[in-house]
Amino acid sequence: MPVRLGVIADDLTGANDTGVQFARQGARTIVPLDWHDLGSLGGRADVLVLSTNSRGLPPGAAAQRAKVAAQALRKARVPAIYKKIDSTFRGNVGAELDAILDVYPAPLVIIAPSFPPADRAVLDGTLTVGGIPVHRTAIGRDPVAPVRQSHLPTLLRGQIRRNIHHLPLDTLRARWPRAARCIQAWCSSDEGLVVADASTPNDLHRLARLITERGLLGVVAGSAGLAAALSQTMPWRRQPTPRPTPAVHPVLLVVGSPNPTSLAQVAVVEDRGSTAVIRGEIRDVLAGPERFRRELERVLGKTVAELRTGRDAMITLAQESDGRRASARRGTSGRRKRPTALSPSASATLSEFLGRWARDVGRATRLGGLVLCGGDIAVATCRALGADGIILGGEVEPGVPWGRLVGGERPKLPVITKAGGFGRPDVFHAALRFLQRRRSR
Repeated sequence: MPVRLGVIADDLTGANDTGVQFARQGARTIVPLDWHDLGSLGGRADVLVLSTNSRGLPPGAAAQRAKVAAQALRKARVPAIYKKIDSTFRGNVGAELDAILDVYPAPLVIIAPSFPPADRAVLDGTLTVGGIPVHRTAIGRDPVAPVRQSHLPTLLRGQIRRNIHHLPLDTLRARWPRAARCIQAWCSSDEGLVVADASTPNDLHRLARLITERGLLGVVAGSAGLAAALSQTMPWRRQPTPRPTPAVHPVLLVVGSPNPTSLAQVAVVEDRGSTAVIRGEIRDVLAGPERFRRELERVLGKTVAELRTGRDAMITLAQESDGRRASARRGTSGRRKRPTALSPSASATLSEFLGRWARDVGRATRLGGLVLCGGDIAVATCRALGADGIILGGEVEPGVPWGRLVGGERPKLPVITKAGGFGRPDVFHAALRFLQRRRSR
């Protein structure tokens, strides 16, 4: 089975929410965790999705990882690349695209981060979230990869050494030859990037048609939204959607994202009370190896005890006292505290802690599935379990994919991943209901 498309994402949740768009159309889609030597894993896929785990890295280091990923796909004879970018433009978009284009030269690259299901749109070249310019939202204060500029052509000119063009919404929605003429003129003049306006699924479908009809599939950049539209323009040999093994055991939710959306979703779980919520204390995790070990023992014991009663459990991290969290849920503490910026080494330590916590829970008790929130956390957990990758099956809701682990200590274990800023307030309950429906079959 020749691989027809490679996806390069900068974190695992983004890799999954984009790869699943192709899986939904019948493409066998695999997300390998070790992609330096794809080996036989690549021979079993229509689409290979690689996560460079580079969103929080300096631009040079991120570009190097993207280049190595592109070289691995080139070695596997993958003919085309979809560069998955965050729908809020976090990360090193320009640097990584530059590196990929060194390996996969292209006459023109369309770039479209719009993701209508999460209310992310580009209008007049400006990226908005819920109608607000992205740099004025919580994304502008992201502790790992803040976005300081909402006008994407301006932002990209500071990140990439190629020419930047803009495809306005009225041109995209006009009679077909108008947009095609613009694309043809840009292709003839230089090798550059085109920032495309889009605010609806129909806009993205028009853009996908433009890309395929003008022969621009070599390298495309966008969020899961454009991936969904493109996946419908490509014929796939229909594969049976892999179903999770029916789960009869409790589910473990692992939440590591500091995004305010995720924090609110955790609060919903706490308020309902049906799922045990166990928090590790960040100050103890970061206080050295001995405090790290003692804190891991403490939370592991509490988590295993809850799961052995048959109750689902959520594990996460907290900086505030229980009293302050309770008052925050009651609305008595004023404005929500902004996420605290952490050094890369501290973030890595926290991810390692959550990954080991989840692994040790899985060794001590039987799990019916995993729900992983946050790209770094998803990688750390899957690696801690020794998994080779994830084979994608579908979506719980837009932007929240599910699949099964490949290899490792728990092969075929159902897993749901979610980016920090995605999902409705009750998304974790939706994930649990999805897995519980699988249990009853």
